[in-house]
Amino acid sequence: MGSLLTSAEAGSIPPAPDSNLEPFVDAQVVAEFLSVRRSEVLRLTREGAIRGYAYRGRIRHVYRYRLSEVSEDFEVLGRNATIRTAAPVSQRRKSNG
Repeated sequence: MGSLLTSAEAGSIPPAPDSNLEPFVDAQVVAEFLSVRRSEVLRLTREGAIRGYAYRGRIRHVYRYRLSEVSEDFEVLGRNATIRTAAPVSQRRKSNG
């Protein structure tokens, strides 16, 4: 008689060795998570504002991220950022009217 296997044992997805491991994601996923453009994520990474793990791709570095670390870094970035005030009225562009 054959033994009955559960779907986890017989399935194509092996169980994770440690369920606490967070997967790495690419810059596009981070951009969607932060609601910014992908180019902005890459710029922030190059400037060191958010943590990214680089490995050498065929042409250039490819970055991977952990969303929990990006969230922490973006929170710190938000606290340290200064909000630019509007230009004085004398420096604003005059209307055409």
